[in-house]
Amino acid sequence: MRLLLPFTFLLGFLTLPSAGSDLQIYFIDTGQSDATLLISPTGQTFLFDGGDNGDGNADVVPLLNSLGISSLDYVGVSHYHADHLGGLDEVWNAGIQANVALDRGFNNLPSTQSYTSYASAYSSVRQTAFPGQVINLGGGVTLTCIVREGDLLGGGSVNISGSSQWENSSSIGWLVEYGDFDMWMGGDLTGGGNGTTNVESSVAPLVGDIEVYQVNHHGSRTSSNSTWVNTLDPAISIVPCGSSNPYGYPKEEVLDRLNSPSSVSPVWCTTDGVGTEGFVDTGGNIVVCTDGNTYTATMEDGTELRFQVDEQTTAGANAGELVVAEYLADAGVVSDSDGEYFEIAGMRQTDVSLDGITVSGVSGESFTFGSAILLNEGEEITIAADGLRGRNGGHRPHIMWPTGSFALGNGSDTVELKRGGISLDRIDYNSSWPDSTGVAAERKDLAGSGTSSNFAAAVNTFGNGDKGTPGETNSADTTNYGGGIGGPLDINVLTPPVVGQSFSLDFLAPGESGVLYQGMITLGTVPGYSYGGALIPARQDRAWTVTTALPGWSGVVPVNEVMNVNVTIPNNPSLRNLIIYAVFYTYDNVGTPQVRLVSPPELMVIS
Repeated sequence: MRLLLPFTFLLGFLTLPSAGSDLQIYFIDTGQSDATLLISPTGQTFLFDGGDNGDGNADVVPLLNSLGISSLDYVGVSHYHADHLGGLDEVWNAGIQANVALDRGFNNLPSTQSYTSYASAYSSVRQTAFPGQVINLGGGVTLTCIVREGDLLGGGSVNISGSSQWENSSSIGWLVEYGDFDMWMGGDLTGGGNGTTNVESSVAPLVGDIEVYQVNHHGSRTSSNSTWVNTLDPAISIVPCGSSNPYGYPKEEVLDRLNSPSSVSPVWCTTDGVGTEGFVDTGGNIVVCTDGNTYTATMEDGTELRFQVDEQTTAGANAGELVVAEYLADAGVVSDSDGEYFEIAGMRQTDVSLDGITVSGVSGESFTFGSAILLNEGEEITIAADGLRGRNGGHRPHIMWPTGSFALGNGSDTVELKRGGISLDRIDYNSSWPDSTGVAAERKDLAGSGTSSNFAAAVNTFGNGDKGTPGETNSADTTNYGGGIGGPLDINVLTPPVVGQSFSLDFLAPGESGVLYQGMITLGTVPGYSYGGALIPARQDRAWTVTTALPGWSGVVPVNEVMNVNVTIPNNPSLRNLIIYAVFYTYDNVGTPQVRLVSPPELMVIS
């Protein structure tokens, strides 16, 4: 079950990482630099790069502190540029020291202060990584060194001596494996652009198909070439880059390779970059949790996607098991080319995958999902024309459809979902439907027909002023979910968490009136519990003891199915920038209590 602890009661109960069942991966928002933290199911840690100078103190150390991490098992350095190792000495000097630091060794050393500071701090624990080296991180998690300075796993090599960016071409690349889950992280490894040596094409067959791709070189055109992208075929790509960075990252041509009409997959960036098209700005840290069979990627604000690994399969969707839940064809506060979106909902009591599902319109425009994104009954995802909140009307979609591949006509159009030759759902809207400029149309009964009578004009305002519920349960939802159980549960943040101020949430439980519920918030993420591939960041016993006595945090779901809760964030400046999670669940208390539904966790940063 997904649980959370009242914030004011939790500060004395944070613990070090300990045994669980998930590999946790934190892609840390360090701006125009790079830092990634891995925590194995047994609590062992690997910090790959540490951001630029200043990022260690500003971003990496606060995250480690929030997770209760006081030492690191491994530090890995991709290469010796400041934006990858500049913050590592700050981590060490903050008292969070490493047992082993793995880097590319002592060849062609730079004379920069960033490298000198790193070398001085980690001198006693430095080791040179080598292709074929395997790091056992515990609990079944391994990292295999695939490339270093052009030397390859298996004994081959690529001559990088003539590269226009030798230091980038020398990057160390690691393949992370846990069960059937695979992830790549390779610093600024080059792929032949701008006079660089094409190392990627030789490395690609040694890596093979993966689930998560930490995009090489921040989305530069020197990396992520076609051979690389087609071979790795990532289900989700994560770009670490800075807002308004001077390099123009991520580059449009790279984004178009990662998210193409024939194979749509989410591309998430820790910031808005320079405003190019094709990705979603997650607004900060990205967290991936996996049990080796499924995995969940979560944005800073709690927006999440669930996936299954490529080796797992689910039964293909049948008619009515994936439906169009909502659409906004004519944005009012931004241009149509940026503000359009639609939602897909799952309507099967077991998971259904979007992999291979084609979305098409009346004019023949279409795209096909290439990622095994999972939806259960009542779960929805938003697919939008633009992934930047400042341009799309103020919401954060899950996925952006490829530029130029799709559009929603203002007066009339079609949205059809197909699996092969099977039509799963189709709506043919026109001027008589309940949408208008700046107003989305919401499906009332997700199990009902795709006709105008089953849609209602949205009444809730989102973002910059249009009406709709992108990423939220439809305000018009009347669906009678299978087994008499309502859903999906949701959380609305009314006032964000700020030091010394009141923090307010609404727990939303459609269809659950009269049943019991429990809600909590927590700073911790370990050891936690596993639920559907997601880490549940709480301690169940302590959560129950503390929250049952607090007004609003537990009880019976009221008739309006909305529970408002409040808590005051302690007036302690050291809490700023810490991550907290909010979750609640409903349950039956007949005999042994049984969980009915669980909300997705809301992930927030204290300001």
